[in-house]
Amino acid sequence: MRHSEHSNRRSAQRGITKRFMNALLTYADVDKPIGGNCRLLRVSRRRAAALNIDDRLGRYALIWSDSAAQIVTVMPVHDGPSGRRYRSQY
Repeated sequence: MRHSEHSNRRSAQRGITKRFMNALLTYADVDKPIGGNCRLLRVSRRRAAALNIDDRLGRYALIWSDSAAQIVTVMPVHDGPSGRRYRSQY
C-alpha cells in the first residue's frame, strides 16, 4: 500500500499507525466518491463496535486516490457541519 507524503505527515501527527490504516482499508464499509478521482473510505461506528479492534476505528477515515493508487490522507470524522463536506452524496 502506497502513502502520499501528506498521509505520512498527517498520520504521524495524529498517532495513526500503518496497521491502523490497513484495518481501515480492510474493514471499510462506507465508500463515498468525493471528487478528483478520490474516495473516502471509513468503517461505520456500528461495524467498528462489532469488530472491537480499536476504539478509534469508527472515528477516522482515509482518502484514497484511484488515479495514483495511494492513500492521500487520514483524518478524523467529525459530526455536524464541519464533517458534512465528505458526507454529501454524489
